[in-house]
Amino acid sequence: MGFVTQQMDVVEHTTRQVLLAVAVSGTFAVGYAASGITRKYWGFAVLRVLHFFVAYWRHRLMGAPRSLVGQPGALQHQLIWLGVGGIFSILVGYLLLIVFVRRLGESYFRVQTEVKLAGEIHASLVPAIEKRIGQFEFYGLSQPSSEVGGDLVDVTEIQGKWTGYIADVSGHGLSSGVLMAMFKTAMRTRLQEGDSPAQALNGVQQALFPLKPPQMYVTVAVLQGDGAKRIQFTSAAHPPLLHYRCASHRVDEYPPADPPLGLLDGQQFSESTIESSSGDVFLILTDGLSEVFDRHGKELGIEPIKSVFDQNAERPLSDLFKTLRGVATAFGAQNDDQTILLVRHLS
Repeated sequence: MGFVTQQMDVVEHTTRQVLLAVAVSGTFAVGYAASGITRKYWGFAVLRVLHFFVAYWRHRLMGAPRSLVGQPGALQHQLIWLGVGGIFSILVGYLLLIVFVRRLGESYFRVQTEVKLAGEIHASLVPAIEKRIGQFEFYGLSQPSSEVGGDLVDVTEIQGKWTGYIADVSGHGLSSGVLMAMFKTAMRTRLQEGDSPAQALNGVQQALFPLKPPQMYVTVAVLQGDGAKRIQFTSAAHPPLLHYRCASHRVDEYPPADPPLGLLDGQQFSESTIESSSGDVFLILTDGLSEVFDRHGKELGIEPIKSVFDQNAERPLSDLFKTLRGVATAFGAQNDDQTILLVRHLS
């Protein structure tokens, strides 16, 4: 712009004057760009005032320029070398832009490749669950809000006992996905030893607490049964477990009894026993479903989900899953991972 503005005056410009004009114009151009990128729009007004005073004092210090009116040869020579300077500066700017875009593109595609790979690993770690173990039927699925989710749903059968659980790692993205994978590995290792839900979480706590970032934690709810009517239950700061009792057609709610896993060093977890009967259905979900907001900022909450669960609990588990998640998606946009585990006690 410095070269272009100099071509608009039919006066003589020395090399010193041209270089000074280019330096001033370029410096303020960077300032205008920085104000726009950082959205500090008040900077435009400040820079414009400064630009005016700098230009004013530059003309004062340089003195009155000599007019080139009536000197076509000198004017043509000046316009030529100003034009060459303008073309040269445009080429340099264009080359710098190409270098910038190339580096940015390489970085972008490298990150995208890593995110895609992490997404594939996440999909293998958190597959859809649809199985039957003894007198219990299971259906679980996690819908991440981004390429890599921090939610985990898992069902295992070890030493004659089944264990179903959902975990929700704080935060989003790759860091949450990595901690989720570590949690699943540690949890399965503990369950291989025949641990009860509370014993398993105590062991996972000891393993993960020294390794995880200080600000991260995991909420988790665990159900465990051995084919009998008594089911062991543990919940660490997770949304309440919902239990549909077929005999009475009501839904019981079991709130969490312990703080999140990984929040406090040396913490211990407790467990309770739930009586289950034929036709009963258990629902564990993450707060990505209940903490959905509509366009007015109103939160969905657990009660609408609980009501729909009560009305549709006897439907096939896959249909029940779609119905429950439909409550959240119809209410507002998904901003967090949404995960559900359904367990039905068959006759």
